[in-house]
Amino acid sequence: MRHVISPYDSLPLDDPSFWANKWRAGLLTLDPAVVNPRLAARSQKIWDPLALGKLPAAELRRWIEEALVPDSWWQVLDGKPATEAERRRLLAARDLEAVQDFDGNRYGVTVRRSGLRSLPTSRRGQKLDDEDGFDRLQHTALEPLTPLALLHPSRDRRWWFVLAPDYRGWVRTADVATSERPREIAALLERKGPVLLEALAELAAPGGGTPLQLGDRLPGLEGAEMPFPKRGPTGDLQVGTAHLLGEPRLAAAWPELAPKTLFEVAFSALGQPYGWGDLTPNGPGRDCSRYVQDVFKTFGFTLPRDASAQCAASEPALTFAPAEGHAARAARLARLKQGPALLCMPGHIMLYLGEVEGCHHAVHSFWAYKRPGKNGEETVPVRRVVVTSLDLGRNTSGGSLLERLTAVNLL
Repeated sequence: MRHVISPYDSLPLDDPSFWANKWRAGLLTLDPAVVNPRLAARSQKIWDPLALGKLPAAELRRWIEEALVPDSWWQVLDGKPATEAERRRLLAARDLEAVQDFDGNRYGVTVRRSGLRSLPTSRRGQKLDDEDGFDRLQHTALEPLTPLALLHPSRDRRWWFVLAPDYRGWVRTADVATSERPREIAALLERKGPVLLEALAELAAPGGGTPLQLGDRLPGLEGAEMPFPKRGPTGDLQVGTAHLLGEPRLAAAWPELAPKTLFEVAFSALGQPYGWGDLTPNGPGRDCSRYVQDVFKTFGFTLPRDASAQCAASEPALTFAPAEGHAARAARLARLKQGPALLCMPGHIMLYLGEVEGCHHAVHSFWAYKRPGKNGEETVPVRRVVVTSLDLGRNTSGGSLLERLTAVNLL
């Protein structure tokens, strides 16, 4: 099945070579060692959890409050309108009265893929008018081998409020191996290892099978085996062995960011399901910003997690005034001669591909778009990673994707 939505879909728009040929001399030569500190400084949304020192209780309590999504985002719980009693119980589960200073002595590492949550619960939260497929209490998915600072336990001790490398939220205690020595965790993660070039793979780990995702690094992998954290009797960090299943494509190290390799990596996820916070009702997915993050992670670049933070971290090459029309925007975008470029708009981000006959295209993880219909505007579901024309949505109340752009950014 092709994953292309374009008036030019008779062309090989899902072929990496098609777009790579357009960028042979235009892709910037970028060094992660230079770019990553700049991304972290601009966004203020990338951290090293293992370097977190002491933190006063008041600041920690503020972080916990900031992790909570708006009230309207969880008016429905597990498909039914939430009662006030249910909502109070979930808020009380954070045990804010018991928050203490963080003394720099509780760290952890994930032993499987795990959800990072707005509240210490696995219950699914939605708005009253949400379509199926959203869990608004899910911030993001933490990949196996994610380092964490463990800041505060929930009242029932089944969850930890944590600082992850790009987010703060609640993670299941059972998904984390703990240590008082951050260096012990760092030593496990610093071993050299290959990078996953597949959209998804599977790892048989000491605690059970767990998915891996595009761009994950596998420290210490030799053959199909690698050292891997496991939980001891009290949840303490011990080291076991994990086994990589199948024969997924791997790179010995971060590949060079070259046109063909970039688009090969980006297109490896075509057709993968859209998932708010990397979660679908049926398992792993990707939202727009996680897709962009995974693509660049494969090359060693550390982008923040959310679309707004990714746009704040990168440098505008073009900016658009709200009143600027479709044709004027298309003409200016055609003059962009450097990449890779991120297309920024409120609540969404895309990877720019290029143009065909003046029609611009992007690849992105995309939920839906509107188009004119016989009885007014109609919503067309997409719900996957796909190549699309930026003309989508043209002549609707919201405008085309191109008309909704605020900026085109470079790393």
